[in-house]
Amino acid sequence: MARIWHGAIGLIAAFALVAQTVVVLDNDRSFVNFVSYFTVQSNILVLIACVMIVASPDRQDALFGFMYLAALAGITVTGIVYATVLAGALDLDGLDLVLDILFHYVVPWATVLGFLVFRPGIVMSWRYLWFAIWPVVWLVYTLVRGASVHAAFPAADGAVSNYPYDFLDVDLHSGVEVTIACVVVTVLMLGLASAYVALTRTRQRSAV
Repeated sequence: MARIWHGAIGLIAAFALVAQTVVVLDNDRSFVNFVSYFTVQSNILVLIACVMIVASPDRQDALFGFMYLAALAGITVTGIVYATVLAGALDLDGLDLVLDILFHYVVPWATVLGFLVFRPGIVMSWRYLWFAIWPVVWLVYTLVRGASVHAAFPAADGAVSNYPYDFLDVDLHSGVEVTIACVVVTVLMLGLASAYVALTRTRQRSAV
């Protein structure tokens, strides 16, 4: 069942990523902007982790541990932040709306459900929390790129922004507000990741 469930998630993520890439290229949108979204990177990590689980649901190696924890924590943050902060900011319809739902609702919550219910066999080490280098690097990249490049991400009310997400836009918010947002998101991700690690270790003790 773990293979079937994660195989289905992988197919959904792959469809969403490929379809969105086609939409981006067909409409002459920036592919760099597309892959600069944390949502997209999280979905890519989920796809890779799902492929690994389908290939071997009981694998225990460090590469899978890092990848799976990054995917799980990243996609959970994606779902939470979108649902609580970002949902409804853009007026979407048609395929754009379908892909938005897949990226921000279906893949995140199906991934979390798969972890909680189907319980892939990995027992995570606390050292896997080093995956947090990825979101920190992403934040630095996003802020530096936004300050130096006219990125033209779509924003609310038909406007454009140099930043992919409103709460990171220093043109709209003070540096203090953006810093607080970065800290909150980072703490949220580390807290979720720590909970996931602890849960796998609790499962291991319960199974003994």
